[in-house]
Amino acid sequence: MKVSEQIISSGTGGVLVAFLATPFDVVKTRLIAQTLHNHDRSCFYTYCKGVLNDVCITCGYAHPPKMVYRGTCQRELLYRGSLDAAIKISRSEGAWALWNGLAPTLFMIVPSAIVYFTTFDYLKKRGRDWMAEPYHEFVPSLAGITARGINVGLFSPIELVRTKAQSENQLNYGKLCDMIRKHIKTNGIRSLWDGSKSQLFRDVPFTVVYWYLQDKVRAKLVAERDFGTVSSNICGAIVGASAATLISHPFDVAKTQQQSNIGLGNGATANSDKLLRYLVNIWRTDGAQGLFVGLLPRMVKLLPSCALMITTFEALKEYFEDRDRQQRESYD
Repeated sequence: MKVSEQIISSGTGGVLVAFLATPFDVVKTRLIAQTLHNHDRSCFYTYCKGVLNDVCITCGYAHPPKMVYRGTCQRELLYRGSLDAAIKISRSEGAWALWNGLAPTLFMIVPSAIVYFTTFDYLKKRGRDWMAEPYHEFVPSLAGITARGINVGLFSPIELVRTKAQSENQLNYGKLCDMIRKHIKTNGIRSLWDGSKSQLFRDVPFTVVYWYLQDKVRAKLVAERDFGTVSSNICGAIVGASAATLISHPFDVAKTQQQSNIGLGNGATANSDKLLRYLVNIWRTDGAQGLFVGLLPRMVKLLPSCALMITTFEALKEYFEDRDRQQRESYD
């Protein structure tokens, strides 16, 4: 395929996904951001347990008496679920607020999709030449991990901007830019990659599971059920994305909390890459269910998005390859 054909094949699906999936991303990010803890439970247990006045001397936060119970801050959550979040965001901020972060998404999605799918497609083809036949079933996963790692390194700063834009209401791009500038001034240019470790821990297992199952299901449907390119890719993507989303979601919660915390000025260390600390803190304060906050909108977002991306890419690639083949034959 020509470079222009690669761009069209990769970028078309990316643009469609950006418009269709952003509302689910906003809902998921708001659900996770509202659970953000800027202190751990030990702070309350040591200094606030049984105290009915207002301030914890460790975190400096004011806590009304009704919000302190057994040493834990009982937060009054604004959003009670995915549908509730979507309705409240639309009513209070306008329907367009569900597309917050669309600009950085569009800025990122096309080059990101091009880099990812071009790298993946090349490594998937070449990998079967480089590896022995018994290991061919692992080639899609290995190609996906490599492509995803490159993407995280290149586009993590834009992901940070998008997540922050989606995490707060009434956050215009002027305020957002000021917030990011202050964050860089305080923590250095490397702080633009805050949350990248969580993103890698999220994307690596997602990629391994997704591509392994997608390729297995697709090949099985084509061989045994005589499915076509589109239908087999859709079914494979749905199966792969379902399992991969469930496995990787706790790391997405940690990444979203880290990146949403930027600029809040509350003493939380958003620039810390202590992923384990974030996960343990979520477990201690919210229990196991805290690690799966926002799973439903993320699942609803990723299943059709993955199906649309791979189907669009494969269908356009097949179209361009057939057209190029016919042109070569006509010249002969």
